[in-house]
Amino acid sequence: MSTTSEGFVKILDFRHFERFFSFSKSDRKTYKKAISDGVNVSVVLDMVSRNTSK
Repeated sequence: MSTTSEGFVKILDFRHFERFFSFSKSDRKTYKKAISDGVNVSVVLDMVSRNTSK
């Protein structure tokens, strides 16, 4: 039987400032246009380690 452990390691976390248009659905099945000033960016590794000693 091997032991497995999992976890996330965050490498980068920042906000990229860029003006762009985004569209979202409204209640009346139409789209609303909005101007956004940036997006949040996260770079994450999914780490899995196992005990392989026998």
